[in-house]
Amino acid sequence: MQRTDTDHALVSPDEGETIEAAGNRITIKVASPGHLVCDYLAAPRFAGPPVHVHPGFDETYVMLEGRLEVVIRDERSELVPGAVAYVSGAVPHTFSNPYDQPARFLSICAPGGFEHFFRAVASRDQDAIAVISERFGYKAVDRAG
Repeated sequence: MQRTDTDHALVSPDEGETIEAAGNRITIKVASPGHLVCDYLAAPRFAGPPVHVHPGFDETYVMLEGRLEVVIRDERSELVPGAVAYVSGAVPHTFSNPYDQPARFLSICAPGGFEHFFRAVASRDQDAIAVISERFGYKAVDRAG
């Protein structure tokens, strides 16, 4: 049933572009200028990205299955199914799956465009990673930062 147009998208549960990166499975459900919606399966014991910022977009996590650890500034929280976390991209944050089971969540980014980063990471294209990182202001920061 996948239908996309400039103003809407209808996507069945088994549809979307799937990217494998760092042992994770990221299925892009909606990629538009306004939003990126990914069905993200974080592998067990996934350390996650370093604490980072990306002022070019905000992010929301909606937990579906398993547990996910989210760090926003110095606050560490465990998300369980049904939990939601929102973070402004300008605020230092990260996530990880320190548990023995996979964690599945929706990652919603607004505005869209960060799907290009996932593709670049999967293909190990360092030049593309650098260009996309600069576009969104994506950079690692000190935990104190």
